[in-house]
Order: sequence, then structure tokens, then C-alpha cells
Amino acid sequence: MPTKPAAAKTSKAAPKITAKAAAAKPATARKPAAKPKIAAAAAKPQVKEQSMNEVVEITDPNAKIVAQMKVKDLIERVAAASDHNKKDVRAIVEATLAELGKALEAGETLILPPFGRVRIANQKSDAAGQLMTLKLRRGGEKKPGKNAGEALAEASEAS
Repeated sequence: MPTKPAAAKTSKAAPKITAKAAAAKPATARKPAAKPKIAAAAAKPQVKEQSMNEVVEITDPNAKIVAQMKVKDLIERVAAASDHNKKDVRAIVEATLAELGKALEAGETLILPPFGRVRIANQKSDAAGQLMTLKLRRGGEKKPGKNAGEALAEASEAS
């Protein structure tokens, strides 16, 4: 089988930059790296969780990249839902989150309908702080009791 002749290579010599020229030349700003796409399954996803004081990075090959809601977002949503100004809502939301954190540190189970029931599944402390694994149980539709369809009294008795 005949082979194609190799294309002629043209080589341009890179211009030499002296130390003086390099120092005089302004540094060009680099573009930030592109954000990973959710559909890219080949790359290991790195999920960053951010609390009010620290950022925890999780590198789990099975983790999914999901949308995040930060305190700022929560304040905006609550202000919009309640028709109150952000300044008032900020104080209430931050106080609420602080109290929820204290309750979890004390080992309390949080029962907060319609959010759900939150309990501590596992807990350990290290030099960086406390690590808690929480379980959230969200309620679905309420199951009817045994006598849910029966009336307590007959219609003629209700007088």
C-alpha cells in the first residue's frame, strides 16, 4: 500500500526573551479555569461545601455535583416569601441557624416540619472541629390511621 509523503515541517524559531525584556513585558492575566460540567462523568467530581466559617472539600468519585444554597440565597428567598426587608430577615435567619447548630452540638434531634426530622447518625471530633453525619427524614403523605374513615359519632347523635 503506498504511503503518503510526510508533510514538510516548517519550524519557526521562538523569539528569545532576555531577562530584561521579560521584566519589562507586562504579565497577561490568565483566564480562570472553566467550571466542570455536570455531564462530564470521566472527571472525578470535587464538591465543595461551605458553612458560615469554613469550606470543606469532598473528593468522592461517587459524589454528584448539585446546586448549592448559601446563607445569602436563603435570606433572599425568605425575604421574598415573607415580604420583609433583607436586613430584618438576615438577623432572624442567622439567629435561627446559630440555634440549630447549638442544638445539633448538644445532640438534639431536630423535628422541623415541613423540613423534616434531622438526627445525628455519626459524630467525631478532630483538630479541625466536629464532623457530623446527619440523617434527614422527610415525610411524605400521612398514612391514615386504623379508624381514619370512620366517624366518631353518628350524624343523628350530633346535636
